[in-house]
Amino acid sequence: MMDSSPTGGTSLLTIIENALPRLPDGLRAIGRTILADPDTAVTLTVASLGLRSSTSPAAVTRFCQAIGLAGFHDLRLRLAREIGHETARRWHIDVGFDITPDDDLAHAVAMVTQAGLASVQRTTDKLDHPTAESAARSLATARRIDLYAIGTSALAATEMQLRLHGIGRPAWVHPDGRRAAISAALLGHGDTAIGICHSGDTPEIVSALRLARRNGATTVAITNEPHSALATAAQHTLTTFVYGTTFRHGEQAASHAQLLLLDCLYVRVAQLTHAHAADCLDPTAANRDQHRTPGAAGDTSPVATDCGESWAC
Repeated sequence: MMDSSPTGGTSLLTIIENALPRLPDGLRAIGRTILADPDTAVTLTVASLGLRSSTSPAAVTRFCQAIGLAGFHDLRLRLAREIGHETARRWHIDVGFDITPDDDLAHAVAMVTQAGLASVQRTTDKLDHPTAESAARSLATARRIDLYAIGTSALAATEMQLRLHGIGRPAWVHPDGRRAAISAALLGHGDTAIGICHSGDTPEIVSALRLARRNGATTVAITNEPHSALATAAQHTLTTFVYGTTFRHGEQAASHAQLLLLDCLYVRVAQLTHAHAADCLDPTAANRDQHRTPGAAGDTSPVATDCGESWAC
C-alpha cells in the first residue's frame, strides 16, 4: 500500500483518473462517481458513496486501498483539501471568458490572456509527473520519434519536432492520416510515437497510435480527454485542461496547454541527454548567427532572417 500522504505533487483526482484503467468494474464505478462530482463526493458517507456508485461500503474501502489510501477517512480528508485549494484558485482565475461583439479590444485581450493563463496553470497543477517522466525517458532513448497531429495540433507537433532536432533527437511530424499510417506501420521496438489531439477522437490519429503500439513502439498521447480513444491507445497519456473563450473553442484554444506539455518533455529530454544536447546546441547557435543581418542604420541589434534547420530564431 502506498503512503497516504501526497506524493510527487500529484493530485488525488489525477491519481484516481490514472488508476481507472487497471481497476475492476465495481471499483472503477466508485472512481468515476467521485470524478463526476468531487464537491458532492466529499460530503458523502461510505455507505452513500457505495449506494451512488451501485456498489457497497466494503467496495469503497477496497477502492481507497487500491489507490494507495489508508481508508475512506483518508479519502475524504485528501478530497476536501484538494477541493478547498481549487475553490480558492477559481476565485482568482476563473472569472469567465465571454467576449461579445461590443466589447473593446482591452476586454478581449484580457479574456484571451486569462483563459490562456488558466489553461496553463490548471494543466500544470494536474500534470502526472511519473507519466511525464516515463514519456520523456522514452524520447531520450528513442531510435526514432514520430509525431501524429492534424490541424492546429500539428502546429504544436512541428514546434516539438524542431526543438528535438535542435538537441539531436530524430523526430518527424506526420500531419495527415495517410502519412501517419505509413509511419506507424514502419515503427517498432525502440521507437516512440506521440499522438496530439484535443478531442482525443480523431480517427486517423487514434488509428496510427494504435498501430504504432501494436508494432512495439512506445506511445504517448496529449489530449484534453483522459478517457478518450487516443488516451486508451497510448501507454502514457498527458492531459491538457483548456479554457476556451467566445470565438476560441476546443482545439482553437488548446495550443498553449499543448505547447506547455511538449516544452516540459523537451526540457526533460535535454536534461537526460545533457552532454549530447549541449554538443548539438552549440553548432545550431552558430548557424543562427550566420543568418542574422544588422538592423536599420544606427541599430546594431541582430535581426533573424533565416534559421535554416534551427528551431530557435
